[in-house]
Amino acid sequence: MRVLIFGASGLLGRAVMRAFADSNVTGTSFRRQRPGLITVDATSSTAVWRALDQARPDVVVNCVGERHPEVWANAPARAHDLNVEAARLTAEAARHHGAHLLHISSDYVFDGIAPPYRPSSRCRPLGFYSRLKLLAEDMVSTVYPEAAILRLPVLYGPVEYAGESSISEIAHEVSSGRPVELDDVCIRYPTHVDDAAQVCRRLATAQVQGRLVGTVHHWSAAQGFTKYQMGLLIARRFHFPPGHIKAGVGDLAKKSSHLVR
Repeated sequence: MRVLIFGASGLLGRAVMRAFADSNVTGTSFRRQRPGLITVDATSSTAVWRALDQARPDVVVNCVGERHPEVWANAPARAHDLNVEAARLTAEAARHHGAHLLHISSDYVFDGIAPPYRPSSRCRPLGFYSRLKLLAEDMVSTVYPEAAILRLPVLYGPVEYAGESSISEIAHEVSSGRPVELDDVCIRYPTHVDDAAQVCRRLATAQVQGRLVGTVHHWSAAQGFTKYQMGLLIARRFHFPPGHIKAGVGDLAKKSSHLVR
């Protein structure tokens, strides 16, 4: 199986590369260039099509996205390009080249207030990032109806810096000892990135074998927590005093005030 992974330098992308280590796999990166990956700007049609011409993949896994709030705030057009335009270009190129496509999305297309959600549940994105992820899904489904979409939860695992995962960000805040207010409303399902990568492999394999066409899938760990609950668990596990951790509704309020107009 020939596999092309866009966004292979990120937390999930690195894990997906490991999951396909015994396949003929090609990974791409752009800002975070590293040995073994080819440089591709996923927001450039020319670059994306050239990558498929070179790799001639049976299946494409799109892990490209931008989750950092500072990018949404300071460069919203760039955030849109990385989350939506890259999804469109990848879907167009994969369909043209006859490659299957597995597009990675997020459970943030839901509000997180009344989980668990099913693929058929009504989406209710509350913030800028959430809206972009849903727009990307709609774009992929329109351009390439046979593509599979996988909605993943917040991921944790071997990060290269604290901001690479919301979980490591929480751990950093908790360990600082400074007062921190964490959302105690929205429930999320933190999942190890290696487990998510194995699901990507199984879905991609099913696509190549003709057992999976044009469906939306969910995968997550079984237990849900608010960020406040995560913070308390991290503090308990690493023996940090928890007195500086306060329950709040920060995420919900922030999302509601950043709706895409």
